Amino acid sequence: MEDLNEQKKSNKKTIIIIVTVVLLSIAAAVGGTLFFLGKVPGLGDTVEQVSAPSGPQITPSNSVYYEMEPAFVINFNAGRKQRFMQVYVAVKAQTEDAVAQVSQHAPVIRNNLNQLFAKQDFESIQTPEGKEEMRQAATQAVQDVLAKYGNGETIDQVLFTNLVMQ
Repeated sequence: MEDLNEQKKSNKKTIIIIVTVVLLSIAAAVGGTLFFLGKVPGLGDTVEQVSAPSGPQITPSNSVYYEMEPAFVINFNAGRKQRFMQVYVAVKAQTEDAVAQVSQHAPVIRNNLNQLFAKQDFESIQTPEGKEEMRQAATQAVQDVLAKYGNGETIDQVLFTNLVMQ
């Protein structure tokens, strides 16, 4: 009977030793991980200061957009063929008041943009440079209308959200 009690005590000691070794191994692994990641409490003095990223910075925008609906559809006579251009236009501004002015004067703006788009040479607006020149001219046309009829508000730019030519 004494052998049986000694064997049970020996088994309990073995189990306790194994559990203790496993717990110490886990604690060492967690401690080592925290140390190498620099997240150990009390080591705040040795943590290096992280500098600001040197890449492009994202700044919050206060821009307001106004979609001019419906899209502009312009027809061209390019040689002997009839060509068409469809332009979806949005206006970018910094204030709601500017967008309200664009909305209020939308008929005049649409008229001026239709005339501007119709004057374009179909071949030249097929290039990226031609499209950019047309976009800048459209921005200027909207700004001219707001300067003439508006209350001093201005827009940032006209954007072509979709432009199809055929």
